[in-house]
Amino acid sequence: MRLRTEPPSSTPNNQDVFVWALYLLGGADQDIDVEAIYLKCFELAPARLAWRTRPDLPDYKKISKALQSIEATTHTGLLLRPHEYSRRLTVDGVRWVETYKEILQETYSGVVQASASNNQYEHRRKLIKSDPVWLMFKNEPTKISSIDLASALNCQPASSENTWRSRINEVLRAAEVLKDDELKGFAFLAEKIVLSGQQ
Repeated sequence: MRLRTEPPSSTPNNQDVFVWALYLLGGADQDIDVEAIYLKCFELAPARLAWRTRPDLPDYKKISKALQSIEATTHTGLLLRPHEYSRRLTVDGVRWVETYKEILQETYSGVVQASASNNQYEHRRKLIKSDPVWLMFKNEPTKISSIDLASALNCQPASSENTWRSRINEVLRAAEVLKDDELKGFAFLAEKIVLSGQQ
């Protein structure tokens, strides 16, 4: 899968507005219900996303098709799908939006909502670094298993791949916000162990 790195369009399109709406709703730091995203998209670009005969009503099919396109081809690597009815930005997705924020703001005239406070990220870092797996990471990283990682990432060894991806993305986001390369290394190791099946 090729990661989207190209800038957003300087003219409105349904895919860019979806990613921007997700960001504005706090999707950098939490799972957002797709229906909330659909409504935010309609608020940002009503002329594009309304019914043909009722411009006051959002046409969810247009946004649904945009979401399918985002995940399949146009904006790959920018969204996580924690479950069927929610989405969240990946660390790369947050980076993409923040890199091109001025273009998105100008195109959609949205007001950027503040991201979560650093306390949330400090709390996550503290939880990880106080877990026994952190000592293993520092001293014997080759001995870490998914069982060791489960408690630190607040999931079960048998959790779904989507759950693991979501938890690892939360750690990556904290590492990025806090500029903590060591925490980022831990997240990458966790991803390698759990998602690649490498011990």
